[in-house]
Amino acid sequence: MDDPQDPAVPLTAQPEIAYRHGLAVLWHVREAPDWMSYDARLGAYVAPGHRLPELREWAAARGIAEAIPQPDALEGPLFDARRPRPYQTEALERWKAAAGRGTVVLPTGAGKSFVAVLAIAETGRGACVVAPTRALLGQWFSQLADAFGAERVGAYYGEEKDLRPLTVTTYHSAFNVLERWGTRFDLLVLDEAHHLADTGDGRPSAWHDALRIAPAAHRLGLTATYPDGRDEGLRCWVGPVAYRKTIAEMADAELADFALERRFVSLTPGERVRYDTCTATYDSYVAKRRYRERYPDPEDAWRVFMAETRREPAARRAFRAFLERERIVALAKRKLAEAERLLRLFPAERAILFCGSAEAAERMSRRLAVPMIGADTPASERKALLDAVTSGTIRAVASVRVLDEGWDVPAAKLGIVLGDTSRGGARQHQQRLGRLLRRQGEQVASLYEIVVGGTHEFYASQKRGAAVRRARDRQLGLGF
Repeated sequence: MDDPQDPAVPLTAQPEIAYRHGLAVLWHVREAPDWMSYDARLGAYVAPGHRLPELREWAAARGIAEAIPQPDALEGPLFDARRPRPYQTEALERWKAAAGRGTVVLPTGAGKSFVAVLAIAETGRGACVVAPTRALLGQWFSQLADAFGAERVGAYYGEEKDLRPLTVTTYHSAFNVLERWGTRFDLLVLDEAHHLADTGDGRPSAWHDALRIAPAAHRLGLTATYPDGRDEGLRCWVGPVAYRKTIAEMADAELADFALERRFVSLTPGERVRYDTCTATYDSYVAKRRYRERYPDPEDAWRVFMAETRREPAARRAFRAFLERERIVALAKRKLAEAERLLRLFPAERAILFCGSAEAAERMSRRLAVPMIGADTPASERKALLDAVTSGTIRAVASVRVLDEGWDVPAAKLGIVLGDTSRGGARQHQQRLGRLLRRQGEQVASLYEIVVGGTHEFYASQKRGAAVRRARDRQLGLGF
């Protein structure tokens, strides 16, 4: 194919720009912006799709035509009659001042999704909302349908392929949507944007690819737990933090005040013997392999260990011992008994039991005769159960990770942490606290953490406590 950069080759067609399969494309020119490269297969200059707004400006200044459909117009009124709170208005104004790019960081329960509704109404164009789970996708669909009318809202995931001016999808499906129909959307709303954090070894998340090809000029990230220190990709593809308020700044005024307390229990003599035996088996293998000396990053050490379990019997024995040790702590008899005692101590409070494993959640569900919400619980059933908690029909629910993120249970003001799935992760702990923080009159939210002393769980609890101390200097409880 003729090279358009060769002045001896005549240009036989008018210059034009287009969007093709995730690429901004410039046809039939001798010169192009320096951030574009020539693709001989297309016979055109190309750049990643996120450059399309810049290419449009460049082309408009030179009178070059474009064969690109405009984003869908969002015609009609906003049906959501809620009046934004001052901080929501301020968050929206800060985001607009940042050219409609950036992340809004607000505590769970502070109304981040309403900020997104206001941003969508402000832009007046098509928007694609991306959520990490199907359950959250369903919540977004309902909220957008209530705010803008169901006829303007579609969903794209699994077998559902309904594109509308307002489309909700998951991070897993976002690339397919944006590669083919990205020009329909002027705004990307990225819920729980901490899922877009760089990986532990500093590499970009695989989900950044969808943002790289997306031509949307405006982008809004939403999260309660911003990944400080691992946000290079977020800043590049979404924008800097446009607005941030912490639990400390919002407690009392906008969120429920809260108390935190840690309760220590011990293993029974039989559990202690089993725990120590498993610990010795695991620790001796780790020491023999010198993981801590060879791999300063614990994640690297764990990957090597897991690789060795596939080929070395001793590694498999160590891994089985590790799992059994975790199980002993998760199902410790005195831990479960303390949770039962706390529920008796607060008979009028509706509660969420945050468990560290599915087996522990099942055990608590049977012991206390309360429903369990797990990964396999259908979204409609989850909603029905949480509505029953709100109405008071159900006193408590047990959960593993499902209620850590995205679900609001305003009526529940008692949380009991029986374990985590992140070995002390700060984000999971703060997300759990956020489930309880929607203000209900003058009620105080209480989060009790039951810790088995003298085990690995003590150190994980210390890490969680440090994170909450940073989140809020003043608190009612003395346990942390």
